[in-house]
Amino acid sequence: MIYLVLSLDYEIFGNGAGDVMRDIIQPTSRILGICDRHGVKMTIMFEVGEYWAFEQYDGWLREDLGYSPCEQMRKRAIDATRRGHDVQLHLHPQWIGAEYRQGAWRLCNSYWRLADLPEGLGAEEQVTSITGALYRGKRTLEEMIKPVKADYECVCFRAGGFYAQPSCDIIRAMKRVGLKSDSSVVRGYRTNVPFEVDYSHVETDKAAWWTTDTELTKEGRPGENIIELSVSSRMEPYWRNFKMTKLRAALKRWKIERASRSDHAAGKRISSVPANRTVLTNLLKKRASTFDFCKLSARDMLDRVRQHVECLEQPIIMIGHSKDFFNDRALDRFLAEMRHNKQIIFQSLSGFINSQIKNYDCRMCDV
Repeated sequence: MIYLVLSLDYEIFGNGAGDVMRDIIQPTSRILGICDRHGVKMTIMFEVGEYWAFEQYDGWLREDLGYSPCEQMRKRAIDATRRGHDVQLHLHPQWIGAEYRQGAWRLCNSYWRLADLPEGLGAEEQVTSITGALYRGKRTLEEMIKPVKADYECVCFRAGGFYAQPSCDIIRAMKRVGLKSDSSVVRGYRTNVPFEVDYSHVETDKAAWWTTDTELTKEGRPGENIIELSVSSRMEPYWRNFKMTKLRAALKRWKIERASRSDHAAGKRISSVPANRTVLTNLLKKRASTFDFCKLSARDMLDRVRQHVECLEQPIIMIGHSKDFFNDRALDRFLAEMRHNKQIIFQSLSGFINSQIKNYDCRMCDV
């Protein structure tokens, strides 16, 4: 069997640009509708950093926008849970301590990577530490979701921008706060813009593995640390990114970021759209291409699943971003095809994680 997991990064832009209704709520509603039509459960990776900022400035935002961003994010996540979908933890640390002034966000760009938080590993009460940020994020989601799903548990984390390096203290912090799995590794992915992350040397050929106590990219002894569920990817020449769906997403990002005053307010322009020089430099190089249901055609998605047949029992972790989604027809067609494939089992992230832990516990009982 092939386990197929749809995960959605539920967020506006990492530099503060964007609008919650346009870039989170409306596209997420369409995606959930498509999933419900085909009986597929999706996992919302809820970005808690911006949610905390929206809560802190709720009064000002209501006045400026005419609605409450944090309330809308919360309502949609609760509604998704009632419909049987999953909600797990996503965090861009640069939102911790963000300030809202004159209609623009000033973010803490020195916190862009989780491991760069100033109080290091820290403790649960220190939100500007790795432990504190993860603890508060897990608690935020559990307090939000448990009233409508009593057995809910936040078990999985995905780092903003996939920035889960250096990973030693991240693994220690996850174990401390009770997070059982990470989904930040993208095999083959490497960049130093705007900050460095390098997953070009993943030391296992699996799609899911128990990590060591120091590295997410290394396989350790089962049951000892956390489970890594790597985002599905394959190496392709960079020029393959020049497809209509991907170009439309990039153009939308560029327009929104250009119109936003958030970059200017932060004092340092950080864009999610690569510079022209970067594009030209990498044009013929192979780059990691994620299984992104917001940017791939139905044919591309089907081809990736067919290639995965050689890796039975290994999950395919699909990823999307609410702000990038206008791929309704392709996703609908893909899910319609997959629904009739007897080799495919759709699972949520928490469902897959809990099944792996249960299987491990059963094996230990048989020893």
